[in-house]
Amino acid sequence: MSFWTDALRALQQVALLQHKVDQSLTTAEEARRHSIETRERVIRLETLIDIAMKRQPSAPPPAQPALPESPQAGG
Repeated sequence: MSFWTDALRALQQVALLQHKVDQSLTTAEEARRHSIETRERVIRLETLIDIAMKRQPSAPPPAQPALPESPQAGG
């Protein structure tokens, strides 16, 4: 009887292992899809930022301080 018990236990472990492998594959596929979706969203955001930066008018150059007037000679 010990042989049949051990064989049955081994088959149960194989079935459990197969189930866990299938679950892991499903999880990995979901993670891959999520990664692709996230990458696509980031690309869209980068594109929007790039377009917004190109549309934004450039800032005017900073005003240069006026030089003090020099006193005129012979007044």
